[in-house]
Amino acid sequence: MSSEELNIQPEAGILGVFSRLNYKIWYAIAEFVDNSTQSFFSNEEKLIAHGIDHVTVNINYDFTTNVLTIEDDAYGMNKANFFRAVRLDSKPTIQGGRNEFGMGLKTAASWFGNTWSVTSSELGSDEEYHTEINIAQLREQRKNSVQIITKKVEKISHGTKVVIKDLTKKLNQKIANEKTANLLKSMYRRDLASGKVAIVFNGSPLKFSPYECLEYKGKKWRKDLDFSFVFSETKYTVKGFVGILKKGGYDKAGLNLFRRNRVVVGGDLDDLNYKPKMIFGQKQSEVSLKLFGELDLDDFPVNQAKDGFVWDDGLEDAFLSELQKNIPEFISIAKKTKKSLIDEEDFSNDNSEKVYKQSKKSIEGMLNSSNEEKEHSQNTPDSASRDENSEFDRYIEESNEIEAKSLASPRKYTIPINLFESYVMTISWERSDSKVWIKHVNPDDLSSNVVINVNHPFFKPYINKTDFKSVLERFVAAYILSIRLAERDAGSERKIIPSVITNKLNDFLGKMKD
Repeated sequence: MSSEELNIQPEAGILGVFSRLNYKIWYAIAEFVDNSTQSFFSNEEKLIAHGIDHVTVNINYDFTTNVLTIEDDAYGMNKANFFRAVRLDSKPTIQGGRNEFGMGLKTAASWFGNTWSVTSSELGSDEEYHTEINIAQLREQRKNSVQIITKKVEKISHGTKVVIKDLTKKLNQKIANEKTANLLKSMYRRDLASGKVAIVFNGSPLKFSPYECLEYKGKKWRKDLDFSFVFSETKYTVKGFVGILKKGGYDKAGLNLFRRNRVVVGGDLDDLNYKPKMIFGQKQSEVSLKLFGELDLDDFPVNQAKDGFVWDDGLEDAFLSELQKNIPEFISIAKKTKKSLIDEEDFSNDNSEKVYKQSKKSIEGMLNSSNEEKEHSQNTPDSASRDENSEFDRYIEESNEIEAKSLASPRKYTIPINLFESYVMTISWERSDSKVWIKHVNPDDLSSNVVINVNHPFFKPYINKTDFKSVLERFVAAYILSIRLAERDAGSERKIIPSVITNKLNDFLGKMKD
């Protein structure tokens, strides 16, 4: 074992200033995870050559001793990189990596606590390096140097361990186990999904479950994006996707903005996801409940803490303007309420076509040459004119007095009623506040235009089911046909015996079965 003095210029007292940085706990921890994952990705081929195909980052907070430990089994650091990790004026060795400022370890560790240490060994090296930084002691002694201790280890040893003591930012148990863990798994969702990165927080492996997209009008509402724009003579590229949540939620909706495959802005919290007013409107809007997405902004400048973008010079507005142009249909769909989406889906022309296909064979094929309609001569003595029958007036209206909203396209059925005649019936849906269930207009003796009020209180609980709409369609066809043929058979006196309608209805329904 040996030791040497390392000057960590500028003055070590500046480490105390880092405690006043505007970090959030999860972003501070993310600085260490960034270093660990970047160490793995930058040296992936070398690690795979030794049979190592993933990295595990263990994060542990001891509530009893108030100590935070972050340990990984990534590639580790050689002497030069270790010195660079500790010095205050160092630059990153890999440009374009997650640890792009070369200050993450120092700033985050000094933000968390007054004393921290780092230990690391590089795969293939027999040397391990260790140092401890005591900020109060360095300030008191006006020292700008620390001791670097080197010891011999097995060459297969690799990875880095950071231990932070005397924490000034204490984690309460609920935040540590829930909020921070949830935000970290959201932040590194792509790493976790790749299988190359495992993050264990206080003994629990983090897993992120992707959000399901809405399926509406026969398609899944997810759109891949890849567009560029120029701002201040610089080209910026945006990639990723937007979608509509299958199950809306203010915590899941919103945009997650990525840089180098790590979330910079976003998370499973309503106040963290990016919801600019230009796209999402008011805070409690339908859009802010359902529109979500992941966007890669690798060309955009990020701040020191990597928890936001530096774009107050107009870059953000330019970005939002271009984004809005690329997703107008998604904003439009997200604005619709759940009820309106259901209505459009259930009473769309596509759904109307499904009902038509299900009903057409039964309705149009119910009669044939071997099963011609027979007249029913046995009638009950209770007869009444159609005009006197209040039950008809209750359920059927032959006028257009009701102002209602039409739904989907009408469906036309040609129904054979005997060997020589067919009855043409056109059926459509509408939504009305009226208590009238169906209304019909009869251009002649062999045709009817029928409208079904799907908002009728009796049928309303079932009407969103396609199979039920098909049953209702066939029943209405049989019902109207029974009435119209009973009227025609009544002769000039227009006397209709109720049992005639009942018998015809029974007969028609029996022939319209699936």
